[in-house]
Amino acid sequence: MADGDESPGPQRGLHRGRVAKAALAVQAWLTAAVAATAQHTASTPERVVGLARAFAIAVLAGLAFQLAQLPLPWLLGPLTISLLFAVRDRPLDQPNTFVHPMRSLIGVAVGSSFTPALVEKAGGAAVSLALMLPFTAAITALGALFLHRVARFDRQTAFFGACPGGLADMVLFARDSGADLRRVTLVQAARVLTIVFALPFWLQFVDGKPLGGAMPAGLHIWELTLGDALVIALLAWGGWTIADRLGVTGSSIVGPMIISGLAHGFGLTAAKVPIEFLIMAQVTIGIVIGAQFRGISLSEFVSVLIWGLALAVMLLVAAGAMALGVARLTGLDATSLLLSYAPGGQNEMAIIALILGVDVAIVAMHHLLRVLFVVLTAQVIFQRNKDWRQS
Repeated sequence: MADGDESPGPQRGLHRGRVAKAALAVQAWLTAAVAATAQHTASTPERVVGLARAFAIAVLAGLAFQLAQLPLPWLLGPLTISLLFAVRDRPLDQPNTFVHPMRSLIGVAVGSSFTPALVEKAGGAAVSLALMLPFTAAITALGALFLHRVARFDRQTAFFGACPGGLADMVLFARDSGADLRRVTLVQAARVLTIVFALPFWLQFVDGKPLGGAMPAGLHIWELTLGDALVIALLAWGGWTIADRLGVTGSSIVGPMIISGLAHGFGLTAAKVPIEFLIMAQVTIGIVIGAQFRGISLSEFVSVLIWGLALAVMLLVAAGAMALGVARLTGLDATSLLLSYAPGGQNEMAIIALILGVDVAIVAMHHLLRVLFVVLTAQVIFQRNKDWRQS
């Protein structure tokens, strides 16, 4: 054998040794990083690893949706993969600690659209805002009648399942009223999920709106100045804290939205939330929404979820008809009105409006009014029906 042929064996062994040593070093660094993160967040290493896995899977799903040019990739991608894991009863770890901070950032982002010019324009939406109340009352009454008479739900379960308010609020009311908590949760989750999925696909593939892989125009995180970062943090934390102490429903998004809206509307600041933060907010919310369907059996899907899907379709049709009618009456943009009247989640409708660049402030005002009206009305009806209360 020639001299040059004798070296490959020892060289390969040396190379493998270096690779193994490097792998051990990386593993040790990751273990130390996980332990440090767990210590600083008062968590456990297992919890940190679980959350890292959840976000990694969700981000990959979002990237896949973006490459496929599907609408709202960073929301619907994580939502879809989280739903699939939940249905298999192997849900992704829930980033509950991050939900409210992410909602606060969305609130600040929505509030930043309240420019002085838009505030003046919002006065023209007074008719639409006024019509929001009877519209909400009508779809709630019809939905409750549908669930009670057709789906054969008991009265309190039908009512709280049909109320187009916050999912968490309606579930809490349902628990206190003795309603079927599982049915209310499934119907409410089906409403939000169906509307969140259907609207983007309709707007992109039927109406031709640019939702595939799109993000709202704005700055990147490396362009954010220290001063603007402090302003955003103050608006998010301050608005959330004030609204929470006042007992405002949805305080973590409503408070920052109002405070940010006032600050931007009066021209006190022009700070914008970076795109990367909005992506992380969508990923976080997508994981949480998808987990609502944990452990659903086939029989539950057939007997309950189908009714929720049917109700959601009815609500979408009603919202579309209302949007077209109000658009003709007021001259407002039909897409903005569709997003305003569609009874999906506040977060999701705000994100769609941000990406489309429509009058997001007007959309946000409609949803805030809807949720407040539903919560207050539900409390009144709950108080009047003493037989609904649990002992």
